[in-house]
Amino acid sequence: MVQTSRGTSALQPEVVEALQTPGTWAWAYVDASGNREDPRRIAALQRRTVSDALSGQGCSERAAQIIEEELVEQPGVPAPVARYVLVRDDELVLSEVLPGHLHGQESIGTGAVPDLLPLLAHRPFDLPFLVVTVGREGGGFRSYRLGHAATGAAEDEQRVQGRTDTLHKAKSGAGWKQPHWHQHAEEIWKQTAGEVAAAIEEAVRATSPRLIVLAGDVRARELLRGELSTSTRALVTEVAVDPRADDASEKALVQHVDLALARVLASRRHDVQDLLRTHEGRGDNESVSGLGSVVSALQQAQAAVVALDAGALGDRTLYALDAAPWIATAPEQAAGATVLGQVPAVCALVRAIVLTDAELVLVNAASLPSGAPASALLRWPVGPAVPA
Repeated sequence: MVQTSRGTSALQPEVVEALQTPGTWAWAYVDASGNREDPRRIAALQRRTVSDALSGQGCSERAAQIIEEELVEQPGVPAPVARYVLVRDDELVLSEVLPGHLHGQESIGTGAVPDLLPLLAHRPFDLPFLVVTVGREGGGFRSYRLGHAATGAAEDEQRVQGRTDTLHKAKSGAGWKQPHWHQHAEEIWKQTAGEVAAAIEEAVRATSPRLIVLAGDVRARELLRGELSTSTRALVTEVAVDPRADDASEKALVQHVDLALARVLASRRHDVQDLLRTHEGRGDNESVSGLGSVVSALQQAQAAVVALDAGALGDRTLYALDAAPWIATAPEQAAGATVLGQVPAVCALVRAIVLTDAELVLVNAASLPSGAPASALLRWPVGPAVPA
């Protein structure tokens, strides 16, 4: 049996629930970065462009107005940043700030099935992580989730202040005072590191992070690592900067976090590709390749992980259904469900992936068996057992 990544989908439950009810959808996925010349004018022009594009596709005036109003709100997040707004039957379903560059092209449209690919590109699975900054006087950390803007909520940030009453420098001179002070200071720093470590361990138990990024004073980092449990220490990646020092150091921390997250995603993608090749080589029927085979697996809720090259699908279409099996390659496969329409294949596939609680992994088709645009790891094998 194939195990999916922990936290199969990072989509909000209300979005998943809304997808199960037929309706007319409208959406906009656009760059909302404010680090451009005359950002207010650019943002106003962008809203007009979005509104005109929606109207040109037959979107209702009310739905276009809701999306335009949501785009007026400033993201409040440093660039680069994107916005995704989703409306169904003239009611707002989702309005999200998505940190980072656009994943692919802007998407603006209306229809029976929304384009959810941008959301899952930013949030392929639920990935909590901690960013920790430590000094000899204490430390702090903040909880984040991949693809989610920082909320600024107090519970997402914790600080531990160590003893500072005796952390003054000893006077210069020889004798016992100098080494005694260093020993005493080291004991205080170690005690502080233990307190910070205890707070981190509690956060690990509460949020199950996949990654912990550790920055700050080099000796404080060393002491903290020594106080962490083996399992927590395995999640730690260090960056040799103190973001409290200057803007350049803070920027270096951000870049390190982005790189560390990219490594986690790349590792998951590599694992999936390796499993697909392994099952293909064994011929054990625990994976399938090709668009038709993947659709068939989704119809039976048999796909645990779907590896997809959205670009390789081109202009292909599939049929979206109002109930299980949710997707079909032809109307006669509807199995009693109502056909909502013939829609872009990527939209139909992503919707079916979400509704069958599968995991989406975005890949390059060249890395998939037979170069197919889609492959899937299965929850249970298909076909006859492979002879021993």
